[in-house]
Amino acid sequence: MNERPEHNIFDPDKIPCREISDPRALIKEPVVSVNMITYNHESYIAQAIEGVLQQETSFPFELVIGEDCSTDGTREIVFDYQKKYPDIIRIITSDQNVGMRKNGLRTTRACRWKYIAFCEGDDYWHHPLKLQKQVDFLEANPDYGMVHSDYDNLINKTGQIIKSVHQYYNIRIPTDNLCEELLINNFIGTLTVCARTKLIKQVDIGNSGSQEGRLIGDRPLWMEISRHSKIGYIDESLAVYRTLEESASNSSNRRKRLDFLKSSYNIRFHFIEKYGCSEKTRNIVLRKYHKMILRYSFLLMDKKNARNSFGFLQTVECNKKERAMNYCRYFGSRNRLNWLIIRSLMVARKLLHERLCPTLRGDPKVVDN
Repeated sequence: MNERPEHNIFDPDKIPCREISDPRALIKEPVVSVNMITYNHESYIAQAIEGVLQQETSFPFELVIGEDCSTDGTREIVFDYQKKYPDIIRIITSDQNVGMRKNGLRTTRACRWKYIAFCEGDDYWHHPLKLQKQVDFLEANPDYGMVHSDYDNLINKTGQIIKSVHQYYNIRIPTDNLCEELLINNFIGTLTVCARTKLIKQVDIGNSGSQEGRLIGDRPLWMEISRHSKIGYIDESLAVYRTLEESASNSSNRRKRLDFLKSSYNIRFHFIEKYGCSEKTRNIVLRKYHKMILRYSFLLMDKKNARNSFGFLQTVECNKKERAMNYCRYFGSRNRLNWLIIRSLMVARKLLHERLCPTLRGDPKVVDN
């Protein structure tokens, strides 16, 4: 989402909030509240809403849409759907933009039934039994507080769809020791999550990792839940994640992308300090962090940060290829000439590799490393 970053800890009770709904028409006791936050999603919000409305279930559900004063046509589309489906749709909004995290928090607070499922306004559910499958799982497994699934990835710019991201990239989805596994990689797609409402409201969803990870609202929630409950997984694609050309997690602006990744790692450091972890996990997280910093220090020609991260990486074991790449990035960050030479060599190497291996798969955009 293209919104301003939020830097400060806030009081959840003071977030501007009003509800637009018809109490007389609303379903009295739905089993699931679907949480959908949206901002400037004019081109996508109808598909997101339709993906929820198409759900075939043996139980009633509601759709709670957090509309954050969009400046395009999103607001009008959402209001039209609420008028058309007053028995299902509630809108949470205000007279001023509050930002992604606050909008997410107030919308989650408005979800009041047994389960909460999530789908942001630029994503959508493609499987009509998505909710039924997940509620069935949670009903049959009371010791599990949450369940997620595989999903497809739609590259908005090209229209390409990568089916079943976890299978495509051979991403192993762990079922044990999730507290530490989530410190290393975020393999949970928010759009695939269905969780027990009581559990979500039990953990600190307001300020968990608040300043440490101000650009990311869902990751701290999954990490907190993993400490209170088991998390299940359905090995089937039930939804579609849309990779936009420009968003908080995907940007052509390297500085913006770096800020997002730093927030991701700051969340991990916050939880390591709060709960602790094994020495092995701590070392993996630190190594991944410094590799990321060194990469962006090269791209941004930031020799100070490059020096610090290169120094750390010199103290850990790595293979010859990794060590050579570390040296290239470090020396490339030192001055413009070095950067141009090394960047040209990297581009030439990549083009040659892609020519020799036309089916080469790149890094997944939705799984944060």
